[in-house]
Amino acid sequence: GQWCTRVPLICFGTVEWHLPDRCLRQFGREQCIPFEVPASQRAFHGRDGRQGTRDWPTKLQEFIAIWENRQLQDIVTPNQVGRMGYHDPYLDRYRQTSVRYMTPEGAADGALVDGVERIKDITTGRNDLGNEDVGYIR
Repeated sequence: GQWCTRVPLICFGTVEWHLPDRCLRQFGREQCIPFEVPASQRAFHGRDGRQGTRDWPTKLQEFIAIWENRQLQDIVTPNQVGRMGYHDPYLDRYRQTSVRYMTPEGAADGALVDGVERIKDITTGRNDLGNEDVGYIR
């Protein structure tokens, strides 16, 4: 549907990106790693149009071209079935790039889960660290 199209929304001199690939799970879709908006395309975020040029079609032609070809920008993912696994590529990236916990208690719970998952990885050979403790853990 239209809600799943990754496009710039344009209002005079303001460009705001519609980024559905960041919240697909809310709509029952399989979550992919979202694409980053190139720095050159973030330049018009938050402009109010009271300064400078009023020749928006020329100034914003890059964004208008993306909008006019919006059918090419659809995010297509299958429906989410079950829960995401601990090592789903999206969750691995999320753990590396995000602030995960709001409270010390949440951080303690998360550290426990992460520790159990690391032990599971080591004992199943998923992450062989090559040190002498691995044999003992196994």
